[in-house]
Amino acid sequence: MKTILLLLLATLSAAPLLAKEELVTLPERDSVQLTIYNSEDLTLVRERRSLVFKEGANRLQFSWANTLIDPTSVEFNPVGKDAQDALEVSDISYPAEAFEMLIWTVDCSKGGAYEVEISYFTSGISWSAEYEGIVSNDEDKLDLTAYVTVTNRSGEEYEKAQVRLVVGVVHLVEKIINLATPPRPTGGVPAPAPPAMGPERMRRMDKDAADEANSEDDGMVRPKEIQKEGLSEYYIYSVGGTETIPNGWSKRLRSFNIKDVPLKTVYRLEPDKFGPYFTKVLEFKNDEEHKLGKEPLPDGLVRLYKDAGAGRLGYMGQVLSKYIPKNEEVKVNVGPDAECTMKQKRTSLKKKDLTFRNGWLVGWTSVEDYEIIVTNFRARDVEVEIHRSMRGDFDFDSDDKWEKHDADTQKIHFTLKANSKRELKFTITTRNGTNAK
Repeated sequence: MKTILLLLLATLSAAPLLAKEELVTLPERDSVQLTIYNSEDLTLVRERRSLVFKEGANRLQFSWANTLIDPTSVEFNPVGKDAQDALEVSDISYPAEAFEMLIWTVDCSKGGAYEVEISYFTSGISWSAEYEGIVSNDEDKLDLTAYVTVTNRSGEEYEKAQVRLVVGVVHLVEKIINLATPPRPTGGVPAPAPPAMGPERMRRMDKDAADEANSEDDGMVRPKEIQKEGLSEYYIYSVGGTETIPNGWSKRLRSFNIKDVPLKTVYRLEPDKFGPYFTKVLEFKNDEEHKLGKEPLPDGLVRLYKDAGAGRLGYMGQVLSKYIPKNEEVKVNVGPDAECTMKQKRTSLKKKDLTFRNGWLVGWTSVEDYEIIVTNFRARDVEVEIHRSMRGDFDFDSDDKWEKHDADTQKIHFTLKANSKRELKFTITTRNGTNAK
């Protein structure tokens, strides 16, 4: 059931509202556009209607009872030159007899039908992204499908709405939910304060927000196509066609489906990200080489499944990924894999350069030798990456080609042939106490 009420008031006398005025329900919306800013509980709603105005003063009532609309953000604007020349809002009143309502007095210089736009902010509408990848049997490519789920708990139903999803951070002086649900006054209802950032300012932030949704597709025949475009510090995903989003419902819309995205399988030891164990990580990149990279990818859950043949899928793993810029890698840890193993042992420990003060040991240097054996039991080559972190004042020495990853970490990356093993040796010299530089 629709909760927003828009009425034309035909004045019979100057007596109080509802006692001497005839209420005429206006036509349904011609169109509605939702621009959902997910970094805050914020949605810009722009709805258009074709209304018939008589010459002279017309009174238009807008009620937002039982919704999460911010009353300080509600605006009325004629659409098109003819409407702008003929219509002008001369007064806005907030009747004491009816809470959560306003009345526009619209002066019309030439009677007729005109298109108008009513815009406002609401809370209670959100969206989330998720990604599903079907990994090939050889783990060298995947079919990647992205979805967005829109959830409406605003109290209002939006039929055949054009949906636009915004990635980016919006800074608000006050939360919309607080403006939408102010304390009910005990006496008369004062006029709401002017908005700190109304829809007009939001339209200036959104350069193409004036483009009208002109698709007549009802959205039920073919999959949605989501168009992406950059906008300053924001990024907009526009769902093709229109979509009806009832109050209390969630709707899942497909964003894109890309076949045969190149996939890399890496056996990795990276304790800071994946824990202290040797694990298998599936990697792909948001770039053109991987058939992606046209736009950044929003935060979302990435799930990967293995194509086991005969229409069967096996769950591999998932990761809750943060915002993925262009050229950024996505890494999904699918856990240990017995087909590629790593064993590490310390082969020796020596202490030297002992320094004493008043009979107490105050400085020493430790020399530790380590050996790592990586074994590939698979029938194909695999990539291996090992990160080794140290603490304190240390030197790292090895005949293998390790490289510095950061101030405390060395790493090595290599390809291990099918059914083979590789031995790595290194020495860590750590200066402790007064021996530290």
